[in-house]
Amino acid sequence: MAKETTKEARATETAETKVEVVQEASQKEQKASRESVYSASELAANAKKVFGTRQECVAAALKAAGKTECTVTEAKEIVGKFLKREVK
Repeated sequence: MAKETTKEARATETAETKVEVVQEASQKEQKASRESVYSASELAANAKKVFGTRQECVAAALKAAGKTECTVTEAKEIVGKFLKREVK
């Protein structure tokens, strides 16, 4: 009987964990959907202040990613990956 109770408790914990993960994901999506979208030229113009890099780097990163507009969060990810790429 104790084993059955333990199994039920574990199943309940697993289900609760899955619900928490789904809730966190939906909160992140809502936050992302509330962010403003900026053009690539606006993001590049504010490169020093927002990304800590030169305008040319931001413009090149967004162009390489095929983005003409995006949120600041997306742009930071794109620019970060672009700056860390290995030069061949």
